[in-house]
Amino acid sequence: MPYCESCGEKVKEGAAFCPSCGVKQQQSDIKSETEAEGLFWTAKSQVITSRPVVAQIIMVFVISCLIVLAFIFILGVDAGMAAAPFILGIMIFFIVLGLIIAAAIQFFTKGGPDTDFAVTKEGIGYRAGKESKAINRATLAGTAIGGSLAGAGGSLINISREMDFMSWKEMRSITVYPRERSLLFYRRMLFFPFVLYCTPENFGTVKGLVRKYAPDVPYKEKRW
Repeated sequence: MPYCESCGEKVKEGAAFCPSCGVKQQQSDIKSETEAEGLFWTAKSQVITSRPVVAQIIMVFVISCLIVLAFIFILGVDAGMAAAPFILGIMIFFIVLGLIIAAAIQFFTKGGPDTDFAVTKEGIGYRAGKESKAINRATLAGTAIGGSLAGAGGSLINISREMDFMSWKEMRSITVYPRERSLLFYRRMLFFPFVLYCTPENFGTVKGLVRKYAPDVPYKEKRW
């Protein structure tokens, strides 16, 4: 069963329009899930308009601040209680700053940094492009100069994840965002999920390959 190139829903062979979104289909662009064994492509990684990315930005700063606060409490409860409002203020400041930076990155890169993605028989992967690497290092330098341990920690985490791979056996769940043409994958260990961003042309094909290679992994699609 082919998939719509726009929304990724199943489309009958030879159908002129998608029954879900109504987009006209071109038979040369519709690919079934059995036509390809793997796929490699480059796409824009959305930043501020991607819900998973925004959630990860917030999570990184929250976790970093909690770690710093935990160390302070180890030194003494009184010191921890005194520092808690200050740490909370720093966390909120850097979350807002991170979202502003994310919006700027997406604006100046005209949709997001270029990233290489892959779906193969073994699993899925991505590799950050030059833009993303430069941004991560600039952010690390800025937060280090500013004396923010939380910001520097978040930047180091981003640098460590400039290339990643997840086998099909590692997957805990898959969430698809049709509006953003993206797929979010969670690991069984609950750490470091990542997103595959698709192009309008290959969104349906990517979904088909994922369903083909991970038929038993819980799968859901957001409708908003």
